[in-house]
Amino acid sequence: MVADAPRGHLVFSSGNSLYAVPSETAAEVVNLPALTKVPGSPVHLLGVFAHRGEVLPVIDLAKLMGGQSDGAPKRAVLVRVAKGVMALTASRVNGVAVLTGSFDRLGETGVQAHLRGPAKAPAGSVSVIDPEGLIDFLSHG
Repeated sequence: MVADAPRGHLVFSSGNSLYAVPSETAAEVVNLPALTKVPGSPVHLLGVFAHRGEVLPVIDLAKLMGGQSDGAPKRAVLVRVAKGVMALTASRVNGVAVLTGSFDRLGETGVQAHLRGPAKAPAGSVSVIDPEGLIDFLSHG
């Protein structure tokens, strides 16, 4: 049996933390336009914007994780999977890297159940996002 080839991940920062998504789920990096606020939404949902005929939610990962964001985000990583698409705020995009280290769940409940790690990238220690699981969590949370 042949071992799986190492997969590339797009590594980016949000707030003071590094995150990664499988490169095949990272559709593009965009400059954020003015966002439309969603009344009554949780603090991590910064708003929505129209992009190529779709209305996309913008998720501030730093706020979702209970931390401080970098202020008004200017860019986001668009993550596209079978369950949907979302924009994750990115203060810096580090590029694609092959990760090493642990890919264990960071927790059993909440958002932590959809993060793996700590993985290692050239930029440092990263939390790897399970995009399908995160979309499920956010849409039912």
